[in-house]
Amino acid sequence: MPKKPPRNAFYYFMVNFKEEERKKGINYANLAEVADAAGPAWRNAPPSVRSKFEAIAKQEKQKRNIPDTKFTSHGISLAEIEQQEKELRDAEEAERQDIKNFVKLKSFNDSIKYEDIYLMDVNFYCKTSTEYIIGESSILRFNLQDGIKDIYHELINPPHIPIGYASDIKIGSQEYGLEMPDDTQSRSNFMQILANCVDYLKQQDPNVKSLPPIFTMPDKVAPVQDFILQMCNRAAEDDSIFRIYKLDTLFFTLINAIKTCTNEGFPKESLALAQLKKDSFKYTPGIGCEVCVIFFLFLCL
Repeated sequence: MPKKPPRNAFYYFMVNFKEEERKKGINYANLAEVADAAGPAWRNAPPSVRSKFEAIAKQEKQKRNIPDTKFTSHGISLAEIEQQEKELRDAEEAERQDIKNFVKLKSFNDSIKYEDIYLMDVNFYCKTSTEYIIGESSILRFNLQDGIKDIYHELINPPHIPIGYASDIKIGSQEYGLEMPDDTQSRSNFMQILANCVDYLKQQDPNVKSLPPIFTMPDKVAPVQDFILQMCNRAAEDDSIFRIYKLDTLFFTLINAIKTCTNEGFPKESLALAQLKKDSFKYTPGIGCEVCVIFFLFLCL
């Protein structure tokens, strides 16, 4: 049998609360009812009361040889949160290093000018508790020498609409100019779209063992990753074959690598992001999707 999780200070506060209430003639059917009733009292308890029950919890853990673990008010281990934050920092550092290595390798013999770079953007109707409902996807391929080479664009008719999100989807369709999901039309085939994406990313070298990284704006990393995960889940494919990186990190690293004067480039990565967010081409005819706007900003510096 798995070991029972250690009891925290709130548990012992509940035990005491239940006994005090029993003396008043108030009884609870189960511990869940006690927790609901004791919650407000615990949140408003003075530090002296909290420290009393924290000491009790610590003593009990020591008796059972359980390491002293602190928890949030929602019962989540602080050590677990710290581990997740560490993993996130490690992933960000690995991404930054991968981009640096890519730019350094391609800049060595000036081949960076001819290297295909892929930008991806998605528009979504809304975000549910578990996923993004994607309505549109675009991948753009370009290099510094030739400019835009081609674009793979898909309008998505979502495979399913979660109950209770009709209003959110309507708002999202108006915000991004998307057609409302159509029950009378066939749903988008995520397995086919995934296959198309993989083929598109392999254009420069069909025999490449690892796919090139996909770059997107920082605020689109989560929805892009989620869209790829949804497609991979439906195709029983490993989503780790995709690398989704922040475009501003590439922009910062690349511009500083190819600059010819000391006054060129960016002293800070945040300045690269600010430049990418400029609306210089907002009213330029024929430039509709965000990845195209980003591309023109990218090349015009």
